[in-house]
Amino acid sequence: MKIAIASDFHIGFGNGTLREREAFEQAKEAFELALVEKADLLLLAGDLFNDDVPSQEDWHQMFRLFSLLRKQKSEAKVKYSKGSEFKEFYFTHLPVIAIAGTHEFRGKDFKNALEVLQEAGCLVYLHAAKAELEIGGEKIVVQGLSGVPEKKALDALRMWNPLPEKNALNFLLLHQSIKDFLDFGDDMVATVSLSDLPKGFDLIVNGHLHASESKYFEERNFLMPGSTVITQMKKLESARPKGIFLFETGSKKIAFMPLPRQRKFFFEKIDFKGASPGQVKEAVEKKILALLESAKEIPLIKLKLKGSLAKGVSSSSLDLKFLEGKFGEKAIVAIDADFEEESFRQKLQQLRDSHLGKKSIAAMGFELLLKNLAETDFKDYFDAKRIFDLLAEGNVDKVVELLSEPKEKQPEKA
Repeated sequence: MKIAIASDFHIGFGNGTLREREAFEQAKEAFELALVEKADLLLLAGDLFNDDVPSQEDWHQMFRLFSLLRKQKSEAKVKYSKGSEFKEFYFTHLPVIAIAGTHEFRGKDFKNALEVLQEAGCLVYLHAAKAELEIGGEKIVVQGLSGVPEKKALDALRMWNPLPEKNALNFLLLHQSIKDFLDFGDDMVATVSLSDLPKGFDLIVNGHLHASESKYFEERNFLMPGSTVITQMKKLESARPKGIFLFETGSKKIAFMPLPRQRKFFFEKIDFKGASPGQVKEAVEKKILALLESAKEIPLIKLKLKGSLAKGVSSSSLDLKFLEGKFGEKAIVAIDADFEEESFRQKLQQLRDSHLGKKSIAAMGFELLLKNLAETDFKDYFDAKRIFDLLAEGNVDKVVELLSEPKEKQPEKA
């Protein structure tokens, strides 16, 4: 049998811009590929939505996606278990098992988007939970841990401690940063390494990082499907097309299937030495024009400007926004000036952005709260995410009630 694997659709990305429908169109192609390849099961590794509280328009697009799966009839029964909780789910279409990503993460007082999709009969949602099904005489066991704040990810994985089952094909779904694929060490950014992942699974699938990667590491078969849409304009994404993966249960081989239609993405570096503003402008325009010659449709172009400027010239004297806008009808251009005058702190921030991309204001606010709490005596006193989400919803009375409870009476974190 075939198992299709995809991740990070980011439905809702680009709203109000030229790329408004791109996330939906790319996710639609991913679903259609799974159907064309006659997949028996679809696994999704998180960040189906771009925002933790999707708009009505985003929900409309998501339900349109899942309506496509009705083209493939099914009688699959999925047995769900989490601790002492047991449920059964029945599918009449291609069965889907999924986890939530960090973009969908919400506190325990609120339902996340994947829970809503489960209630609508679209998928089975896993968080520190397990799903079992049998197709064509083969037993499949999928265990999943939805995305959690990176600082707590390793502790959450160890506490859950998933183990593969005998006489079954075992899959593990995660959605976290992995240290081995990042160029910097920071526990706020990543705590999990490949060596921390459990052994014995036929395949470990991890979402979150948007460039695809397949790796066998010390008895661990590891796959990052990558995103189906370019949101971060990273160098790795210019070298690798977007698509889905197919796992064939008989041979246990993994095949990559590129999306038939996807926007061309160019990532280019231009080096300067003692350049004037005019020389920078001329070189950038020349590079963009050259790239446009090989693009049939409106491409993405990311230019990384390196080196040094002429003495007395600062980056602020360069009108880079003007250059980005000049080709607005022919390309989507982003220019990153990284000249030697920039401070180490700025460079570090650019490096982080290049790997993790833009975060929502809510995600940045929550990370800031965690960092500030880590320096106080209150870091373990309450569920920070729960308090943050309640405040975001304007439920101040509930927050006051929770913070007024004695510590020993406060509910345990999920």
